Amino acid sequence: MKTIIEERREIPVAGETDVLVVGGGLAGVAAAAAAARNGVQVTLLEKTIALGGLATLGHVCVYLPIDDGLGHRVYGGLAEELMQVCRRYSYNDIPECWKGSPWQVERPTGRYQCTFNIPACVMALDEFMDREGVRVMFDTGVCLPIMEGSRCRGVIVENKSGRSAYLAKMVVDASGDADVLFRAGAECETQKSIVSTWTYELDVDRIKNETSSSEVLANIRMRWFGLRPDVDNAESGVPTFYGTTADGVNDYVHFSRSLALKYLKEHDRPGYAFLTMPTLPQFRMTRRLKGLAELQVAEGRREEHSVGIVIPSLANPAPVFEFPYEAVIDRRIENVAAAGRMVSAGGEGWEIMRCIPNCVFTGQVSGTAAALAIRDGVSLQEVNVAALQRNLEETGVILHVPEEMKRNSEKQPWEYERPLGLASLATDSLSYDGKSKYAH
Repeated sequence: MKTIIEERREIPVAGETDVLVVGGGLAGVAAAAAAARNGVQVTLLEKTIALGGLATLGHVCVYLPIDDGLGHRVYGGLAEELMQVCRRYSYNDIPECWKGSPWQVERPTGRYQCTFNIPACVMALDEFMDREGVRVMFDTGVCLPIMEGSRCRGVIVENKSGRSAYLAKMVVDASGDADVLFRAGAECETQKSIVSTWTYELDVDRIKNETSSSEVLANIRMRWFGLRPDVDNAESGVPTFYGTTADGVNDYVHFSRSLALKYLKEHDRPGYAFLTMPTLPQFRMTRRLKGLAELQVAEGRREEHSVGIVIPSLANPAPVFEFPYEAVIDRRIENVAAAGRMVSAGGEGWEIMRCIPNCVFTGQVSGTAAALAIRDGVSLQEVNVAALQRNLEETGVILHVPEEMKRNSEKQPWEYERPLGLASLATDSLSYDGKSKYAH
């Protein structure tokens, strides 16, 4: 590969803060809010011009269930609060039995989940960050961490003002791809991602023929291009892509749009239109931290340092697992915590932790830990876990699996729901055979 030598130059410091959050997806939003609520100054850097990440720009506008399917609410804290923020404006399809936020319902008539309007969600998240006192810098891409041994002083960024630096005492990597941790030297795992891209459509003929409802959600249909994770894709000719290289991202975008264009050409007619296209590639898993501990997908396992319980949100009923604090921190790097789909959870755990409720939950854990580390003048590895647990528990986070949520896995095997928990949103998904032809 050809190389050039970049001239040595002074980089201006654009800002200094206590906690620097890299990435404005829902994990980053949660991390920023949690840190700010614990009395520290917070700056959030977002490479696009909207908060929400995959939930908004990626069009994954379904806040997946935060209950276990058996009538028990699993998540409190910010994982529940941000659901309410996302659906604060426009439509609200949370089932009646879950409105009012009970911990348990006798006979659930629907999962505790919601579908939210994307533009309304973006603006509600802006309002939320303003209210929490978080400084958000949009259109700011992070290039490199600034390392001094095992400590990160901050990051170098690029935006319309050119190249500059943001310095911080603690950093939360909520990039989705472990960009900061990986470039800082943390041990990570990388894998290819399937193509799984969503768009939304309006079909006037279908509305006239099938529904007379005035409800917005009854008239919007989501169309899913690419592969579904709940079917056997072994014979598919649809390629997979790395989300951690420039070529991988570009190839993913070109290929996913080619699938949408093919469909549009074959179905183009008066009265039919794509409403939107995602402006963020919908990678599922790309690169994740291999931290001090891993999420163990084992029912009944108790974690002494559990900072909350998690579920595979797409399962019904869903088993409940305890998540250890050490799964958000690296062995060596003192002041960078992970948040979102890139926490230390491999295999099936990676699929579990990529879902919105778990991304928000880990954001709260990392943001809180960063603030406590600053307060006590310690590294993330030295954080008083008992104090962290108490802090989280006071916000409504359940630390250990309660008896009523424990199941006999032999009598109640868990499996993925079909359709995939997509609330009241009408869904047409396309699967592909070995020649990459789509079929309902």
